Amino acid sequence: MEPKDIFKKRNFSKVNFDYEKLIGRNLSNTNLKGVDLKNRDIHNANLSGADLSGADLSDTILFNVKLRGADLQNVNLSNAKLWDTDLYGVDLTNANISGADLFYADLRNSDLRNVNLSGVNLRHTNFEGATFTSIDFTNANYDLDTLHTISKDIKLILEMQGNLW
Repeated sequence: MEPKDIFKKRNFSKVNFDYEKLIGRNLSNTNLKGVDLKNRDIHNANLSGADLSGADLSDTILFNVKLRGADLQNVNLSNAKLWDTDLYGVDLTNANISGADLFYADLRNSDLRNVNLSGVNLRHTNFEGATFTSIDFTNANYDLDTLHTISKDIKLILEMQGNLW
């Protein structure tokens, strides 16, 4: 086992990560339910399949992080930096992503029911196949690349509530 894989497939739902470096770590399929990871730098990590439901990831740096298939229900990602992040097939039901930066994020086939995306940077974000219900795009910044990846009805909501970059 590689040192970076020491956290893989573990239960860390009650662990305090205040003094642990998480850059480049493999936390795939790990239980991180409700953990407090706010204001952390977790770039280049693998959290695919992890249960992060109810976790606080506000103001966290998640550049180039793999979250493919993760459970992000009720997660707080407000003001997080999610550049080039793999969020393919994640469940973001009831998530707060307000003010986050999703530049080049991959949200294909994700569940975005009751998600707060107000004030979010959506430039080059891919939403192909994503499910939207009760979505808030107030003051979200988007570009034409993003518009081409969403359905007509959601496109209308984004154009009404957001700002074309």
